[in-house]
Amino acid sequence: MEIDLDLWGKSKGLDRPYPVICHLLDAAAMAEALWESYLPPALRSFIANSLSVSEEAARKLVGFWAGLHDIGKCMACFQLQDPVAFGLLDGYPDVAGENQRHEYAAHVWLSRPLSRMGYDARSPRSAAFVVAQMLGGHHGRYSVRDHRECRAPAAAVLPELGDGKWEEQREALFSTVARIVDPPSAPPAVTPVAAELICGLVILADWLVSQDVHLIKRLPEVPTVADGLKAHYERSLHLAPSLIDEAGLAPVHLRSGTFADEFPHIETPNDLQRSISENLPHLLSGGPGLLLVTAPMGAGKTEAVFHGARLLGEASGVPGFLFTLPTMATADQMYGRTRAYGERRAEDDAALTLLHSMSWLNDAYTGTGTDSTVITDDTSLRAPEWLHGRKRGLLASMGVGTVDQALLAVLPLKHSALRMLGLATKVLIVDEVHAYDAYMQGLLAETLTWLGALGVPVVLMSATLPTRIASRLMAAYLRGAGHPDSPLPSIRYPGWAYADATTGQISSFDVTAKAVDLHLEVRQAPISGAVMDRSAALRELLNPLVENGGCAAVVCNTVAEAQETYRFLMKWFDGLQTDSVPELTLLHARFPARRREELTRQVTADFGKCSTCEDLAACEHRPHAAVLVATQVIEQSLDLDFDLLISDLAPIALLLQRAGRCHRHDGRIRPSWAAVPRLAVLRPSRADGGLALPGSWPFVYSRALLRRTDELLNDRVIAIPDDVQGLVEEVYDDAFASGQLDDDALEWLGQEMAGLSMADVTAIPDPDEISSLHEFTMSEASEDLISTRLGADSVRVLCAYTGDDGALYLDRDCSTKLPDLEKIPRRLIKQVLAETIPLRAGLLKDRDIATDPPASWGSNAWLRDITIISLKRDTEGYFSKSVGPKRFVLDERLGLWIREGEQE
Repeated sequence: MEIDLDLWGKSKGLDRPYPVICHLLDAAAMAEALWESYLPPALRSFIANSLSVSEEAARKLVGFWAGLHDIGKCMACFQLQDPVAFGLLDGYPDVAGENQRHEYAAHVWLSRPLSRMGYDARSPRSAAFVVAQMLGGHHGRYSVRDHRECRAPAAAVLPELGDGKWEEQREALFSTVARIVDPPSAPPAVTPVAAELICGLVILADWLVSQDVHLIKRLPEVPTVADGLKAHYERSLHLAPSLIDEAGLAPVHLRSGTFADEFPHIETPNDLQRSISENLPHLLSGGPGLLLVTAPMGAGKTEAVFHGARLLGEASGVPGFLFTLPTMATADQMYGRTRAYGERRAEDDAALTLLHSMSWLNDAYTGTGTDSTVITDDTSLRAPEWLHGRKRGLLASMGVGTVDQALLAVLPLKHSALRMLGLATKVLIVDEVHAYDAYMQGLLAETLTWLGALGVPVVLMSATLPTRIASRLMAAYLRGAGHPDSPLPSIRYPGWAYADATTGQISSFDVTAKAVDLHLEVRQAPISGAVMDRSAALRELLNPLVENGGCAAVVCNTVAEAQETYRFLMKWFDGLQTDSVPELTLLHARFPARRREELTRQVTADFGKCSTCEDLAACEHRPHAAVLVATQVIEQSLDLDFDLLISDLAPIALLLQRAGRCHRHDGRIRPSWAAVPRLAVLRPSRADGGLALPGSWPFVYSRALLRRTDELLNDRVIAIPDDVQGLVEEVYDDAFASGQLDDDALEWLGQEMAGLSMADVTAIPDPDEISSLHEFTMSEASEDLISTRLGADSVRVLCAYTGDDGALYLDRDCSTKLPDLEKIPRRLIKQVLAETIPLRAGLLKDRDIATDPPASWGSNAWLRDITIISLKRDTEGYFSKSVGPKRFVLDERLGLWIREGEQE
């Protein structure tokens, strides 16, 4: 039967409908083009081997399957969605029933015609049913198999498919796609893992050829008779590569070279960099592997890892990389360094994306602000607008983002296929591996198992990683690669190890690192009630800075304590009888996003490496005297340097991380009182000298880790790197060989076990345990509701200002009203998000309808879940608002300040 070209596939935003057969052929052509120009060689080989066919046959099969994805649109309930187009159809019988999704119709219908082509259909796991289920998942979620699908006609399972001409046209669509695409014979089997990756490719192909601008260009070329469909398909093959390039999906090609070629500004590579560059190439067998780098803070790990990741990608046929970090702030910082590296080493233009929920507030990424990175004349890493869309950024060949972006791939969420595809096309780099809790460590282990199975190279890096965690992660990767029983060597520190996914062999290397004697001082800070008094200790420690200049950081464990510490220091400094009062800055997570970014830039400029002075000894841009009060936001991935580091008691790994910001940059002229690196730990203590933890601390850190760390601390010199691993193992060891467990140790062990168990229950099964595609997307929740951070139940708060007219404004001058429009421009959305603050949901448990956003925000994914706090100027001159027993005060210097027990 001849194809009915009035059956439409795309209609919205077009002058006239676009035929479904043309869309199917577009998708088939695009899938073949993506196979050739987007999939890395390693992934093409993996999919072909999984199908037990050649790579050429796999390419044609993938194109053919993509050409069937929307066949379910030949159904009355879909065609009725455009009443005008439906009126042009002639001879189709009426079909009763409910509205059904067209992708589910494809799931139900396709197995029968596939079986007639020779596809095995003897069981639900046979190729015909797997391909049908795969294509039924092209809108992001796989359907559960209905037991009737194996033996009953499709219309018996889904009556809404209709019979008569509806069935005849579906058969015509199927046979036309098969005739034009000309696929090879059926593969013997289609594994769920291969189907997941192919589904991701089908989704990507569908999205690319469904762009309005593309369809509008193609409409004048739509054939008026079926004889023109072959030419339409050939035209689609011709246009597909340019669509791929315009979307920013062209793979990156990083220049080969030595470490010196990649980093010419490093005159003499350190021992870690030299060891990896000299030894790693000899270990690469032409396949993937896992590189683990453990070295002290400031040891040049980032450059070593860029070099190692490029070598791994070259050897295993996986170009590009995804660099993941613990927080949005650290990802923003790494974006600039990564962009500079990519622009220097990429042979051609390629896209670099920034992946976290607030990335579009980063002016350097969106191109709306001053960018400090250098753009060369011939290479651009700008991410095109298409990649800025939701769920697309991970598809770029280079990315920087929070580790959540990788971990989401192993959660059973909608569009898992797209995430798995994006993750499988590049080297995964995970920084600060020690920084994640047990739940995230469990998800990371599951991610590594999947990447080991898919043949994806991985790089892990840490300054303070317990051996048990390093061994668990390395074992997870090798288990996925088919080596569950590989013996795991002890972790060298400082050093690196390489696990070969092909052979299962692990090679370890010691390296030397710059020896630093860190002078540790413990200062008692008395506890009054549940509050720690830091004032006396801070006066004593900072008095030399006040008198003689210098730069210090004070790191507090909670935002509230950082704010109180800042207020104390501000009062002290304001009362000084001197012309050179130290500069004072506060940085934590409870500033509006715009203000936090401003503060981070200021802190980096004040305490980071000078961007204009190569000789730090001669640099005059560093403040003469300055103190930064901060929370944990400065302990990871920020290249800051202080003369003195003062910290609240924290687990030993984090204390060492914080200490890595002390005397970090060689060549600086230090004040005489800061001749040696010093870490002063403020120990909360009772009158009798015993440890007394403030009430809020156990919500941040385990009591057991705090007490174990406290037992190790005294006034001493810590030899870095020699003492680091021993200290970490002593605190984080879970063997408890010493005998009796106290309550704190039991609580910590229980939390660890609960986190790992939760990850095991939440994540998708291992690759060799997946029995049905439905297991990839079985959760009905959205990714916004399933957090990869256990217990991270947070809300985003917008502090709006109440004007004299009663309206709410974004700014304290009341010049910009909160937008309340049916369609809010992107510019205004960005303006709103720039003023939002992340907050633990428990702090707003007393909120009511007054904190709801405007009704018009309900349809906007970015704005609908924001909580509004409407501020008014109070009698003290602050902008504040009471919510239940808490008073929320927004101050330019303090950020969002929460005062308990105060109401209007």
